[in-house]
Amino acid sequence: MDDVILSAWHGGLGDSLQFSTLPEEFHKQQGRDTYILENAPFRNPEIYDLVWGENPYVKGKKSGTRNAGDIPEIPYQEWVAEGKGTGKAISNWELFHGLEPVNTYPKIYYEPEKHEGFDDAFIVDFSSISIGYDKNQLKNIFEDMKREYPDKKFLSVYFKNDLFVEKDVDNVRHNVYDIGFEGYVEIENIFKYCDLMSSAYGVLTLSSGASHLSSALQQYSPDLKSFCVMPEKWYNKHKKMGIFLFDNIQHLTY
Repeated sequence: MDDVILSAWHGGLGDSLQFSTLPEEFHKQQGRDTYILENAPFRNPEIYDLVWGENPYVKGKKSGTRNAGDIPEIPYQEWVAEGKGTGKAISNWELFHGLEPVNTYPKIYYEPEKHEGFDDAFIVDFSSISIGYDKNQLKNIFEDMKREYPDKKFLSVYFKNDLFVEKDVDNVRHNVYDIGFEGYVEIENIFKYCDLMSSAYGVLTLSSGASHLSSALQQYSPDLKSFCVMPEKWYNKHKKMGIFLFDNIQHLTY
């Protein structure tokens, strides 16, 4: 059979993670090798490094015509609306690519290192690209979380490096909401971010690649609590479209 040439249409972390189980299943179920399209978009090269560079079922990059990912041949939303899917975003992509659907969550193959000192902390990432947020609503939800977990610290992340190394990938804006936190943690790179999340008691994010990453990390840290804040209209839209909602994440809507 032909090699798989995979690419997401957009360059975000979550955009790649939604296809992260495909290379392994193509290998196991069809005996096919998977490559990432040579000019596939990535907002930051670390996204490639984590999702695909660490994936033992990805053979590298290859030029050609992509035949996997969110390709025109798969009218994903149409098929979901017609009830042809599984009800789960990850297994939908497997099914719609002609595979037996076996996975429920995105997958990474980098096993994070656990660090001491964060097991009583929530890691907070109030940044988002796809969705705009009401800052006052975020403050209300944040205060509710602190009341629910009075014995936990809430530490906000900030990134040492620019998240948008590839400036010409996607016409998007990185929205960051600083509502006043108890402390801040610098993130050196995406692998250190995985380490930090996996070392923490919980994660509190907006709808972003960080939320989707926390879903994948629970394969290594099954006790990790993950909360994702979303405007209700966007939550309902995602649910209707069958994308980017995982049942190992608790969604807080307003």
